[in-house]
Amino acid sequence: MRVHNCGHVGCHNKIPMSERYCSEHIADGKRYQSDTSKRISNRYYNHYKRDPEANAFYHDKRWIAMRDYVYARDMGICQCCGEVLTDRKIVDHIHPLRIASDERLSADNLWTLCYQCHNIKTMIEEQTVSRPNGTNKLKHMTKQWYVKQIMRLRNKQP
Repeated sequence: MRVHNCGHVGCHNKIPMSERYCSEHIADGKRYQSDTSKRISNRYYNHYKRDPEANAFYHDKRWIAMRDYVYARDMGICQCCGEVLTDRKIVDHIHPLRIASDERLSADNLWTLCYQCHNIKTMIEEQTVSRPNGTNKLKHMTKQWYVKQIMRLRNKQP
């Protein structure tokens, strides 16, 4: 049987050629693969789907400084469900950037969310915009309203 070294840096355990990581480092390999796929999908989204003006804004030093401030202010805790964020900073605009561009760097319009709450909020925004007068409605939705709706939808999910 042909063998090779484990793919984890510095590990010299011998494993079959059909495997990439030894049993000790298999979890690290799965985490690396999921991180890589996230980076690839984010790069694709930024390059092909995101509005170029918004993409430039999210790479601006002022945004990065404000994002870091809000993340620290919220202590890395999702402001909807209370989950502690460990992997990435998701600082979201309460009133979306495309609708309330004058509030883009306002700390009062920013909050920290986990992936699940952020995805639900994005879905709510998309559904609202598709309805009559939806853009105007989004300008007036409050943080408390979003928390109530997001938690209602999270509790329905398995």
